[in-house]
Amino acid sequence: MDIRQLRKMTSQLNVLWIFSLLCAAGLSAANQTSSTPQQSTKSAKLSFIKLYNEKHADERPEFRHDVAFFTINSTVNFRIQLWAQSVDCYECDLWLVNTFRESNTTTMLVNTTHATRLSLVRVLPTLQAEDICSFTSHFKEAGDYWLFVDYPSYTSGSACDLTLANNPMAAEMPILFTLLGLFGLAGVWVLIQIIFRRIKSGHFFSRSANITDPTEMSDVVVTSNGQSVNSDKPDAQVENGGPPTHPPENEKEPPKKKRLRSLDAFRGLCLVVMIFVNYGGGGYWFFEHPPWNGLTVADLVFPWFIFIMGTSMNFSFRSMHKQGMTPCQMFFKIMKRSVYLFALGIYLNTSWGPVDLTQLRIMGVLQRFGVTYMILALVELVCGRKQDSHEDTKWAPVRDIILNTPQWIINLAFLATYVGLTYGLPIPGCPTGYTGPGGISQRGQYSNCTGGAARYIDEIILGNDHLYQFPTPMDTYNTSVPYDPEGLLGILTSVFMCFLGLQSGRIILLYEDHKGRIIRWLIWAAITGSIAAVLCKGSQNDGWIPLNKNLWSVSFVLTTGCFAFILLAIMYVFIDILDWWSGAPFIYPGMNSIVIYCCHDILWRELPINWQIEEIHWKLLLQDVWGAGFWCIVAYIMFKKKFFVAL
Repeated sequence: MDIRQLRKMTSQLNVLWIFSLLCAAGLSAANQTSSTPQQSTKSAKLSFIKLYNEKHADERPEFRHDVAFFTINSTVNFRIQLWAQSVDCYECDLWLVNTFRESNTTTMLVNTTHATRLSLVRVLPTLQAEDICSFTSHFKEAGDYWLFVDYPSYTSGSACDLTLANNPMAAEMPILFTLLGLFGLAGVWVLIQIIFRRIKSGHFFSRSANITDPTEMSDVVVTSNGQSVNSDKPDAQVENGGPPTHPPENEKEPPKKKRLRSLDAFRGLCLVVMIFVNYGGGGYWFFEHPPWNGLTVADLVFPWFIFIMGTSMNFSFRSMHKQGMTPCQMFFKIMKRSVYLFALGIYLNTSWGPVDLTQLRIMGVLQRFGVTYMILALVELVCGRKQDSHEDTKWAPVRDIILNTPQWIINLAFLATYVGLTYGLPIPGCPTGYTGPGGISQRGQYSNCTGGAARYIDEIILGNDHLYQFPTPMDTYNTSVPYDPEGLLGILTSVFMCFLGLQSGRIILLYEDHKGRIIRWLIWAAITGSIAAVLCKGSQNDGWIPLNKNLWSVSFVLTTGCFAFILLAIMYVFIDILDWWSGAPFIYPGMNSIVIYCCHDILWRELPINWQIEEIHWKLLLQDVWGAGFWCIVAYIMFKKKFFVAL
């Protein structure tokens, strides 16, 4: 923009300002009311913004999700610097974003996922820079924000009064619409199933013309040979000397034990959410991992998978004992499954293109599964009991703990070892016990100390080139060193997470009453949640041990374990007790989890899962929901074909 255009726009602003004041004065005289100077000023600013946007619409930056337009209109004769930083960057200094020339209008994009701290600074050629003002704002997505810096605002200290020129819709609204659509589709699907079953049974179109009192019909039962008998007479005999309708008590067949559907549904729910998150989560920040400390939806599914693996371990061991397998056979089965999981993880790490073995990432999600399973399964093989006992002792209500004291001691030792190494291992060039993100955090004093002991151990054993090269703190904290969130030290806490799942499954095996199982799960949820709250002090960054998925911190494991106990109890009630929900559609991928997980990771770039679209939330959300739903459909087809794969 040249000086003539600027003067022209400034004169327009002055005219609009005077015009708005005159209008306000006229309205005041007519209605016996008066508008404040602030209202008149805002009206003039909005009118100026409208004219400017109409004239310079093609010059604005290209819009994408999670950003807002931020314009600084400066009419002063000195340069201005804008310094900013996201509040999500803990203990980070402000960064220089842009320098604005004298008498200039500049539009840029600002992030809207978290609040932003901003500061305007006057640049002086000879003297030290002068702070004009500072403020913190959480911008709305697609908002049109303006700052007017002129001499009146500069001298009065109002240069940082933001003006929002539009009224953008909340960025989360597409989630609500998508959920309503999914619930609507589920309702239609249930209705179709009901109609189909009625048509198939012949009761939809052909109903008897004789209307009978339903209370009378309820007293009639039909025997196996088709003859009817009044069911309110236990000793009633069928005509022609038939047998009694109710066999003697001692001849009743014992009820068959049903599969615990809530476990499959829980596993499937974790898998579907994981697929949705891996495909992008609609571009929403809370469906992504936090830069360092904190907890989002994306952080829950992996530890829940570990938890369910531990829960299911009880049933696999019971099955192996019933088959009469020797400890040697059980050992080889455990090792085989662990090796398969680890090998599949290595394969997925190399499925992106040509493999450079010198930079192959060794660890990963399935590798963590394999090692965690191997350690805990071997502990259970050595220390576990084949069957329940001591049901009649006075401490029977807590025998799930007392009878497994050796396992508790070993797993608590794993936890203590993790804490000791994390906070006591000396690290060259870094403070002992450092667990921060490194980079620009804490004024960049420990820029190469990302993860502290966790990264140091991985660097020594695995090597820098075999770690994950794009860690989550890279964008926010500007880290320059690799860090693996599925590294070696975190295996110790993931084993403890798996052991919490083992404890939940042990409750299912030892206690047959529904009430006892639910109460025990909720007690464990209260215990783990309370300890986690104390460790993190209910704060994201200021606790003794903050919640951190990158480190698999103790508080993170206990918090996600708390939620896992609660969710398992809820699903158990609605699916296995009340039978209000079959677990669909999550139960189908839950019964073929390893196949669905591998396929979703390998085929994510292919049609009909992925295609190029505009990067706005509602389009990304629909595509990612479809991607997760597609694999539910595949799992359902596999279920109907009775095709199941287990390692």
